[in-house]
Amino acid sequence: MKTILVVEDDRSLARLAELNLTADGYHVVVCHEGGAAMAVLQQSTPDLILLDLKLPTTISGWDLLAYLRRDDRLHDVPVIVLSAFAHQQDRNQAAASGANDYLVKPFGIAELLDHVGRLVAGDEAKR
Repeated sequence: MKTILVVEDDRSLARLAELNLTADGYHVVVCHEGGAAMAVLQQSTPDLILLDLKLPTTISGWDLLAYLRRDDRLHDVPVIVLSAFAHQQDRNQAAASGANDYLVKPFGIAELLDHVGRLVAGDEAKR
């Protein structure tokens, strides 16, 4: 079973993603802030990460993304950014920082499951 780490401070969105991803056959771990996500990442390697860039702690989504891409064990884990920032420059910055995909909030569950499914299967992943 593939494991997905959801790093999202919006608890409703995180729960919605968790319920739908679980129903789609994934094991889901949810963190609502960067420090908790760092603790999870130090203990395990997920198959994919859904990452909000704007987290309410000292460790932002940008910080986590940079950490992932520097770490030898985690640098190939696909990351889908979840963001309310819809400008192309935000998408470009996320891609330049190592994100594999970018979904603008609000997004549909079918869209989320499609993007997750493609990246977990290895399609379009930056490996």
